[in-house]
Amino acid sequence: MGNSYTKPKRKQGSPSSVMASCEIQNKHVIEESCVFCPGNHEAEMCYGGEADLHKHVADCMKNPGHKGFIPLKDFNSNCLPSRYHDDDLMSKTIKTLAALTVQVKTKFTSLERPEFYPGTQVPYPCYNDRGSHVMRLGTGRVYGVFKFIESDRRGTCRCAKCQVSATPSKVWGEVCVRTATHVVFDASEARQTRCVLGFDDNKSPVVSLDGWEVLGADIERDLCELIYVTCDLELVDELYKMWRRFKDLCREVWGKYRRFFGVNKLTVIVSHPHGCPKQVSVGQWTRKRERNDKLLNWTRYWYTTCTCPGSSGAPIYKLGYDRWYLHPHSGSNSEGNYSGEYMD
Repeated sequence: MGNSYTKPKRKQGSPSSVMASCEIQNKHVIEESCVFCPGNHEAEMCYGGEADLHKHVADCMKNPGHKGFIPLKDFNSNCLPSRYHDDDLMSKTIKTLAALTVQVKTKFTSLERPEFYPGTQVPYPCYNDRGSHVMRLGTGRVYGVFKFIESDRRGTCRCAKCQVSATPSKVWGEVCVRTATHVVFDASEARQTRCVLGFDDNKSPVVSLDGWEVLGADIERDLCELIYVTCDLELVDELYKMWRRFKDLCREVWGKYRRFFGVNKLTVIVSHPHGCPKQVSVGQWTRKRERNDKLLNWTRYWYTTCTCPGSSGAPIYKLGYDRWYLHPHSGSNSEGNYSGEYMD
């Protein structure tokens, strides 16, 4: 594995201009007067701690009974539309995505959260909770895994265990996780955010990583990239293998189904609704809005795929999509469930 690891490039996240795009007769055009209006965010707020979660599941107004969610252990190709029932490639891709999907658990709300989404009078999530230690739950996805050694001139491992050790590890890994900015806003929140891997069912063993820093965050795009540090090299190797496998599978699926992107709009989400074990939901994307900025094509999708509070930041897999880094789920408004803004 050694030389195949690549060091992540550090970058500072900054809010971009307000997205202004609209869709007219299925043609995507730029129109400055058409500004995206955020709806309800879908982070799960637990003002009474984790004891709230059972109540939130039972009292859910978004999707009473939670029809459309499939526990990961029950998911197989037959859960997809009939045309994919014999397609092992599709089920393998989604199960590999699930292996990279994580629960994101935050216990602090930044003092820097704005009162409104920039350029609007729409309240920004958790503004009134600033400075508090209210628990907030979302979902994320591992999108990069990197290994370092002391000779890289980066010192030694900075995980919580090594910081208090007289002999910190000289080899360690950094795990990059993508989620929504309204789930984790900045470095002050990242330092009190835990990433839970392997929460596939209530009996599965889990691994928790504590936050270290924010690689980048953007309010309008609702996209936050976090770095977690660990000297558990067995975990690093396993995540790296799954990360590479997912990239390879995405290429295979793209090669097989790229002609159907925009025709067969299959859309699959793996998330932790209400902080529960991983659930898979299957639907279709229904709408796409584009915005061009500095030669990049930024897009936001709407879809019928089920989500609930706790699904914020979950990866959205679209059949035939030609990229492996995926849009994160953001919220729900009058047009349906929608993603954060990302590159197409």
